[in-house]
Amino acid sequence: MKFYHYMDEVFGLKNLSNRRVKASTFDNLNDPFELLGIETSTPYIRASLNRMKLDVSRKFGILCFSKIWSNPVQWAHYANNHKGICVELELSNKEDAQEVKYYSERFKSNLIDDRNFPLKLLLSKFKHWEYEKEYRTIRDLNNFEKENDLYFQPFNEDMKLSKIIIGCQSKLTRSELEKSLCIQDRGVEIIYARAAFKSFKIVKHQNK
Repeated sequence: MKFYHYMDEVFGLKNLSNRRVKASTFDNLNDPFELLGIETSTPYIRASLNRMKLDVSRKFGILCFSKIWSNPVQWAHYANNHKGICVELELSNKEDAQEVKYYSERFKSNLIDDRNFPLKLLLSKFKHWEYEKEYRTIRDLNNFEKENDLYFQPFNEDMKLSKIIIGCQSKLTRSELEKSLCIQDRGVEIIYARAAFKSFKIVKHQNK
């Protein structure tokens, strides 16, 4: 299965050089409703969910991927206004990345009585995020490499780098990227992106 991960130009080059992608914790994601998808008008439920979010953030990390690289909004949000890069990663086990579901309304409070409600919250977001077509890999933080206070997932046999896409506003060159790659990743396809001529999509620049 092929998935996509966006990075800005500075950390993108650094992560390519170190053969890795950054993992996040749930308390550092950009959606304040992460793990809080149940309506929380009841103080007890609100307190319970906040405790659960804190516990999950201390124990688990998350790798966020997209199924597409053609959406210009994702390039703007996660690749420094199209100045960064997007990497294509091949995951050997398709079950390793779980699809996020999108909902218009928050779940009813009685969902908290369902034994599977934490997993449902882990894989649910507000419908306005649907354009991201997100998939998630959730792992114990001990399974990631730690550097200072950050966590990283190295490239390996289960997650291989297969392509690098240079943003349409980027000043990065193919030769710069090639210099950043370790010998294991030499030969990976590098392409340039551009704005499509007939749609609101980002596509491959055929002349670069």
